Amino acid sequence: MEDFTLVPVPPEWWRKIADFDLENFGIDAWSARMWELELRGQGRTYLALVTQPGPIRTEGALVGVGGISHGPEAELLTIAVSEHLRGRGLGRELLRALLAIARSHSAEAVFLEVRASDAGAQRFYQREGFEPVGLRKKYYRNDDAVVMKLELAGRRREKTE
Repeated sequence: MEDFTLVPVPPEWWRKIADFDLENFGIDAWSARMWELELRGQGRTYLALVTQPGPIRTEGALVGVGGISHGPEAELLTIAVSEHLRGRGLGRELLRALLAIARSHSAEAVFLEVRASDAGAQRFYQREGFEPVGLRKKYYRNDDAVVMKLELAGRRREKTE
């Protein structure tokens, strides 16, 4: 990730994040108003993946975003990397940073929803330790969602000792 930096998303970026979300999720993107409220809310953390600023740009370009809720059962709220940068491990780094945040807030498990038709994304999450645990019919406008869960090993061990 030498050309990229993970930064906390400031609430003022709500419009920028909403545009990025629309680019990546189309009809299932959250509205700008929803993003404005979400980024000002409590009990969640959002990270942005940005390019390193250059001599011409004083601010890096937004190329990824992810969010996670806090609590014993955390939820991966969203995660996306710009299409032209996928396959470079950036999504994995973003996910792992979000999981570290969940652990720091004492999460015992992390849940997420992923499109039932997106086998590639499901494999990605399975490689990171998530397992399918359910199905939500018509969760997306044109697809079902597979619910996946990651037991956070450190938390599980504490309970059995």
